[in-house]
Amino acid sequence: MNSDTLLKERDKLKLIMLINSERYDDVLKILDKVKTHHAGTSKTKDKRFVIREIVRNILDTGIDSAKKFYHAGKLFCDKENDNAKEIGISLIWRGYDYNPEIVKQILLKISDDPNWEVREYAGNALADTLYYHNEFLTDLKEWRSHTSENVRRAVVFSALAFRDEKNYKKAFTLLSKLMKDRSVYVRKNLGPFILGSLFGGKFPEETTDFLKKSGKSKDPYVKWNVIMAFNNSFGKNHPDKAFDVLRMFKDDNDIRVIRAMRSTLNFLGKHHTEKTKWFIEKYYMDKMKH
Repeated sequence: MNSDTLLKERDKLKLIMLINSERYDDVLKILDKVKTHHAGTSKTKDKRFVIREIVRNILDTGIDSAKKFYHAGKLFCDKENDNAKEIGISLIWRGYDYNPEIVKQILLKISDDPNWEVREYAGNALADTLYYHNEFLTDLKEWRSHTSENVRRAVVFSALAFRDEKNYKKAFTLLSKLMKDRSVYVRKNLGPFILGSLFGGKFPEETTDFLKKSGKSKDPYVKWNVIMAFNNSFGKNHPDKAFDVLRMFKDDNDIRVIRAMRSTLNFLGKHHTEKTKWFIEKYYMDKMKH
């Protein structure tokens, strides 16, 4: 058996039979038997197998698919079971057209789930919903001000719906307000990951332009996000862009900015030793001292 799955072939055959009969409670019983200690849920590959088979079964009927996705998703999401919520959130966004208001309520609720892994699935569901339903952007803009950092962080991930040549500017617009977010949880996922690794990796020129414009802000958290966007493969693969942007903050004395600069320069120094050494000696020697 592969290490990324705990389901045996006979389990999969039984799951297919149960899914075709819409015996979803029995499906969960099988998944719950192969939970891991990591997040209290079954393996990702095993859940994806179940999701894929449910989607296939619903689509194969060819009738009222949005309605069926809605009811199946709601059934799973209403359960106090993390496997169920992860499967449910992956289904219910497909039922958006059937009942958009209830679907949005459930997306919001699951985005604030106490289990971090459930929230990962919710973030993906927000992006999928936005990809197919542009009007959902209005709700996401409101959720940027939600009291829960979990919801705001899910909104960060929703921007991935716009990770293409035609729509990347919409992503930057959606993320702009979140650049000021004080939450560590939101910031760690925004600057270093979504902006740097994902958008920077795919659109280096466009992302750099956005970061330069954002870096003119007086807000230290915006500056933190801009600097930390290069503390990853984006900075590693585009060091000249990184140093060009980092130079904007050479005279900034805010401790949050200084810490972000130290961290990013230390990272870049591991991959571009001479360029980083030159930059530090010319612009940042005094501030690198603790």
